Amino acid sequence: MDAHSQGQIYVSSSRRKKKYRRRHRRMRAEQCAAVVRALTAAKLYVEGAAPSFAAAAVMCGSCSQYVEAALALTKSGDAGLLRDVLRGNISLLAAVRRVRELTALLDAYREAKDKPDVLAQFGKAIGAEILFDDVIAPAV
Repeated sequence: MDAHSQGQIYVSSSRRKKKYRRRHRRMRAEQCAAVVRALTAAKLYVEGAAPSFAAAAVMCGSCSQYVEAALALTKSGDAGLLRDVLRGNISLLAAVRRVRELTALLDAYREAKDKPDVLAQFGKAIGAEILFDDVIAPAV
């Protein structure tokens, strides 16, 4: 007697289950879609087309935290890190945590750049040797 005559259900083992696919694509043209939306919203906010992070997020289908993070990342000027975030190698929020302190230093320098007396006071306060050893030597 075989399985068909006894009323049992026969399932062929050669049938493969469908592979699970997410409902929406996460990557488009090898770029993380959520990051692209957040960068677009940040650009709208900077250009004045959106009055707030929340409004820019709604316009682009993102969230305000991502828009704020995208703005901070673009302000940092780290093209390599931005490329890694777009490729999905590093999450946007983790990348922003890495650059927040750098962005604060860059903003302070840009503000004081046109004031030679302030820069001279900073150099005296921190010391030329420490500045060279801690900032310039590691970058070279």
